[in-house]
Amino acid sequence: MKFDLQHAIADPAWTPGILSSSAMTRFARAAEDSGYSSIGFTDHPAPSAKWVRNGGEGSADPFSALGFCAAVTSRIGLLTWVLVLPYRNPFLAAHQAASLDALSGGRLTLGVGTGYLRGEFRALGVDFATRRERFDEAVEVLRAAWSGVDVTWEGDGFHAKETHPQPRPAQRPGPPLWVHGNSRWGRARAARHGEGWVAILAADRLARTMRTAPIGGLDELSRHIEDLRTLTAGQGRPADAVEVVVSGHWPMLDVRRGWDTARLQDDVAALAGLGVDRVVVVVCGDDAGAAEDTVRKLGEELVAQYVC
Repeated sequence: MKFDLQHAIADPAWTPGILSSSAMTRFARAAEDSGYSSIGFTDHPAPSAKWVRNGGEGSADPFSALGFCAAVTSRIGLLTWVLVLPYRNPFLAAHQAASLDALSGGRLTLGVGTGYLRGEFRALGVDFATRRERFDEAVEVLRAAWSGVDVTWEGDGFHAKETHPQPRPAQRPGPPLWVHGNSRWGRARAARHGEGWVAILAADRLARTMRTAPIGGLDELSRHIEDLRTLTAGQGRPADAVEVVVSGHWPMLDVRRGWDTARLQDDVAALAGLGVDRVVVVVCGDDAGAAEDTVRKLGEELVAQYVC
């Protein structure tokens, strides 16, 4: 089992202090020292005030934040958690990703999704109704842009004629793609395009808010993993070629409130038994010191037990 860490800004109660250069440096280095596989930032450039006031998580531009983290660390992976592909021209996304991967020595993983906030789509001038089609197109453009050959592409609202994107990513043929989506559509895209499938354990109400299919418990998750394996094999790939990444199984962790380490270990064993490869951890962000302490303490009590 591997553990990936969402930056503390994901706490809806985050405070600006956690984005200071010193706090960001300490947080990223604590994550690296403690054995987490990657550090992640989500993508909400223009959330509605209503969503924010009703508990929406905070966010920092993922490429900027991950670039900073890359500069103050040397090993930890860099994760977009998740990048909403329909928000951007796909050549721009490909260029940003390739640049970060090259500068970090091949540490980037692109978690990608379709997005779900209608107001954010409106603010960015993107048609919400066509987000799935834009997602599919973007994945194809990313792969083409990273190939090192000239690319000609007639897209929705853009035309590229004999473009030659550079630099190429350090990883070939490109950074791994983790596809976010509880629905069968999401699993099918992961099976076709991805190196990972991202599942969020969310009951009906939260799933409706995120406009995704609910996964209410481990039995349901197990069925979806089996479906993923079937879909992946149907693409002519090994059935286990796609890593299973799970979030939402634990509440936000906070060293000031503590946790039951034995229970967390039992949870990890249960998830591993289903075929889960990675668990994403979310920590408190209302205090920079508490965020760092939470990362280190959880690293000592849980993450270190699984790091070879």
